[in-house]
Amino acid sequence: MNGNEIMSSAVVGTPVEVIQEGATHTEEASEDDGVIRKLSDYMTLVEALPNGYILSRGQTGDYPLLPSALRKDSRGVRIFSRRVAAHFLGQFKINSHYYMESPWDIKNDYEWMIYAQHYGIPTRLLDFTHSHIISLMFAVEDAFSEQEPTDAVVWFLDPQKINLIHSHSTEMFTLSNDRDNRLDECNGPVIIQGRKLNNRINAQNGVFLYFQDIEQPLEVHRQSGEFLKKVIISGRHKKEIISSLYSMGIGFTQVYPELPYVSKDILMRYRINQHISYGMEGEEN
Repeated sequence: MNGNEIMSSAVVGTPVEVIQEGATHTEEASEDDGVIRKLSDYMTLVEALPNGYILSRGQTGDYPLLPSALRKDSRGVRIFSRRVAAHFLGQFKINSHYYMESPWDIKNDYEWMIYAQHYGIPTRLLDFTHSHIISLMFAVEDAFSEQEPTDAVVWFLDPQKINLIHSHSTEMFTLSNDRDNRLDECNGPVIIQGRKLNNRINAQNGVFLYFQDIEQPLEVHRQSGEFLKKVIISGRHKKEIISSLYSMGIGFTQVYPELPYVSKDILMRYRINQHISYGMEGEEN
């Protein structure tokens, strides 16, 4: 991996491999610490990943890997009870039909979860994607809006290994199969895939990690080091990275193919051009 040392994070059981050391990175930090500072660093890392790490998830901060319905507040208390989370999904099913083209085509509660997840309803699903470049875009998407530069992360996941450990099968669960109604009988979170129910899921090449009613983040699961890896994206370099992504034709509308994000792309290109112009002026001075 470019000669970078693999460090181990302090987690329960098999430690997750993480290419970083320390939580804060400055301009003077070593270029050999494995922290991603430019797009080419990331591409080199992706090419060096072990076989099987075909899924990833980008996050603007190093937050616990827990789906929205299972997250806790600052006191460690679950924000939404099981009953409340079920109520949210039920209300979405009741009230969304008028706004959907084919609501009768959704086959079961798992598909309803997938659909509702993308419209802000807390569920027990955690988004992952087959596209590592889209994960990077998720990680740096707030580069021009955050008050202070904050390190981002990208998690890499081996779906065959996690499903083998938790379900005794290497296959992804496909929601059209009869075995899908046994997801809650698995020993831990498992990767599932469903039909591409909306353009956003299709554009993001998305799959989902389904959690049973378990409040433990994925990274502290007993065997997480066998299927999970993490890389740190330098907060001070996110603007350069997102600028490089846009130069490669990757913007918000590639991730969110919806009209509001056309506007976001227009504004983002303006900010990137301003950022580049200021940088050039600084070099000249």
